[in-house]
Amino acid sequence: MQRTAPSLRTDAAARLAELERQRPEWHGWFRLLSEAERAVDDAGWRRPLDESEPGDTFADSENGPLLNGRTLRVDAGVAQRLVRHLASTAAAGHLADAIPLRGYRPSPADAVALIDAAVRQDLTELAALADAAGVAVGPVTSVAHLAALPLLRSCGRLLADQVPRTWPHGYCPICAAWPILAERRGLDRSRRLRCGRCAAEWEVQWLRCVYCDEREHERLGSLVPEDRGETLKVETCASCRGYLKSIATLQAIPPFELLLRDLETVELDLVAVERGYGRPEESRFRLKVRLT
Repeated sequence: MQRTAPSLRTDAAARLAELERQRPEWHGWFRLLSEAERAVDDAGWRRPLDESEPGDTFADSENGPLLNGRTLRVDAGVAQRLVRHLASTAAAGHLADAIPLRGYRPSPADAVALIDAAVRQDLTELAALADAAGVAVGPVTSVAHLAALPLLRSCGRLLADQVPRTWPHGYCPICAAWPILAERRGLDRSRRLRCGRCAAEWEVQWLRCVYCDEREHERLGSLVPEDRGETLKVETCASCRGYLKSIATLQAIPPFELLLRDLETVELDLVAVERGYGRPEESRFRLKVRLT
């Protein structure tokens, strides 16, 4: 029997509580993540798209994600409240460099600008906004990406049916982000990439690097934990030195669960980084959207 949304939400809350017990030192991050997820249900984020707008104004349809060229409607008051709440939560959680955020009180326009830059993954603009506010770039960037989560999740829900059946790129077909992880799904073990921002999914070929498109099998490898077998592994590329975590699953992982899976497997990130692999900070595609 198909589970209901409340059941999924309860399961996610239970998983988050369990992770907090396992990782008490990450309490501040878990609380931030929980607050951002709670904001997803705010009615102020539910209708960000103008359905009459075609999208992809700035690029050809073969390469342009579905949000490209779109104008997104945002309630500035809702945006301001979320950014301020996340900033104060980060400061209260004593996260690294986040204590100065106690005095961070962006205006509605500043909050919208911060979310705008996060949606576009514009690190230069995020740094400029942090500098103008007199606060550290790192915590402001973290707050910005979490504040953009409800907007992007809503866009992902509204545009899910429009994702092309074949999407040839490693970046997200909706918001242009790199995938947070890959699923080896079902009995046929199809390889599906998942976006941690809008929760989109798209199927890609095996033996292909999602970052540089390397297809030579001798250049593609994997790191496999001894205690997980084939359930969990890290896909690696010797050409671009990129990596991506890969999980075997029977069905699609729910959106919030994606973020939890990413957190609970951070040891694999550390192993990959220690061996000289990394993940690109910016997408290959420069997304162009307008927030109004």
